[in-house]
Amino acid sequence: MRIKLAILILLFVSCAQVTSLNLRKHRFGKIPTKIIWLQVPGLTAEHMALLKFAYPSRERKTAFEQALCIGTIWDYDLYKIRPKASNATLSQLTGKKNIKGECSDYKNKPIWSYVTKKNYKAAVFESQTRKDQSLLKSLRCEEGKDYLEDIVYFGMNESISGGKYFHVDDKRKYEVGEKYFDKSCKKNECYTTFSRNVQGSFEQFSKNIKNYVYVVRNFRYHNLLKQNAIKQARLELEEVNNVLSYFNKLASKSNDVLVLLSGAESLNVDFPRAGREWRSYVKKARYLRVINSKLLSPVFASGARAENFCGVYDQSQLLSRI
Repeated sequence: MRIKLAILILLFVSCAQVTSLNLRKHRFGKIPTKIIWLQVPGLTAEHMALLKFAYPSRERKTAFEQALCIGTIWDYDLYKIRPKASNATLSQLTGKKNIKGECSDYKNKPIWSYVTKKNYKAAVFESQTRKDQSLLKSLRCEEGKDYLEDIVYFGMNESISGGKYFHVDDKRKYEVGEKYFDKSCKKNECYTTFSRNVQGSFEQFSKNIKNYVYVVRNFRYHNLLKQNAIKQARLELEEVNNVLSYFNKLASKSNDVLVLLSGAESLNVDFPRAGREWRSYVKKARYLRVINSKLLSPVFASGARAENFCGVYDQSQLLSRI
């Protein structure tokens, strides 16, 4: 009788146990079938202050703070301690450290080359990027001619030869292997916002798809910081925050969604100490000083297998942790 009672108590305790991560309920070891990966070069955790200190209440949290797990990645590769953002993001996507910024880089398989063989659909969305930062650069190399053939590509850039167009209000099916460019972009200016474009294209792409990888690459924030354009950079960070918030809500409603955001070539900004200086800092870009890129970049994760992204590790390990 005592043995039966002990077994019943053990079963009751086991069933009643609630696992948590960052003080929130979380199911460990769940394999993600829907993977959303944001790459935001230039970003550091401290940059959240650009948004948080502008909120009317300090209790309000940014989407970054709402992540289940926050990790840190080493940016170095085999050749540089501080690699360029374009090289670092490619290292993350391929899980390789031997990225030189040359055509040979495209011999390394990116995440979509693995998952599309397992019935996953894949798409990449790039914001306004320079030509040397975009994945479209692969098309100029013999090694990269088929680099993007397994994905749907969306870009907020000037169309390439053979490219097609998309608009945020379009209700249509996007074909694998095609490159689509935002109709609203004219002469390096886009009239549709980054967050609206990402959400609109994602909703059409993911419609009726069970398994997918959706990669979002935003280099504009990094480039604006480099130009010391603090007001525009803050607005772009707000757009990134809106996108992350949208995907975080998606992950909270479904236990098979992984939302991952990784930085690269994170820029160290010397923030002011006092409130009066901060006001001038935001409005007039005074007291702004962008120092060299940092050796470490942040990672924010929510949803399925978010627990794998806590801690400190090499950026090339992101792929294997998924």
